[in-house]
Amino acid sequence: MDNASHIFICYSSKDEATARRVVQFLEADGLKCWIASRDVPPGRNYQETIVQALERSKSIVFLFSENSAGSGEIKKELSLAGGLNAPVFPLRLSQIAPSGALRYELATRQWIDMFPDADQALRMLVATLRGESVESPQVKAEAPVANNALDPAPPARKRTRKRAPIVAPDSAEFEAIRVMLARHIGPIAKVFVQKAATESRTPDEFIERLSGHLSTPAQRPAFQQAVRAQLGAKS
Repeated sequence: MDNASHIFICYSSKDEATARRVVQFLEADGLKCWIASRDVPPGRNYQETIVQALERSKSIVFLFSENSAGSGEIKKELSLAGGLNAPVFPLRLSQIAPSGALRYELATRQWIDMFPDADQALRMLVATLRGESVESPQVKAEAPVANNALDPAPPARKRTRKRAPIVAPDSAEFEAIRVMLARHIGPIAKVFVQKAATESRTPDEFIERLSGHLSTPAQRPAFQQAVRAQLGAKS
């Protein structure tokens, strides 16, 4: 499959029936989708396949529900999408507002409500994915579907000189740190290291962000020390 060739469907397994309905609607309109329950080949590493599918996606449709809001895996997928600069289109399945890390990941994005008229919402989603105006008379004529900002847009920032990453993606130090993190969280480590290296302002912030992905706090001091040693070897 070519790069940027499909729409990645990000959803909780508890919402699979709705996810498959979304896929059926989008693909009937000629929009190729990737959904884990159908497209992970038998015998393949599940997490690695998810990472590869995200890397090849041109956009992500996120099914936002009580189920997905509480899923740690969903938050990882959205964080990965952010690191890849892939556009995320939230489709809200019920009356729920984002909180915590999910609120941060979805700040300033727009959602489309799947209720009260699911077909109308999906038509609006198709138009949005195709880059058409969701305010078009054709969409408004039937019944407008709520399309609300999750957060007000942040104030414009002054342009600043782009910082060099804490560690270069093609360096031996980057690879060593990726391997260390992958022992704890799997193949998704590569994107988290790249994102932290680009966004962190200091080595300490870089180390803190990476260690935050470890689920066991007792493992973090040794991990932090090992990463610090790699950064020290770089300097």
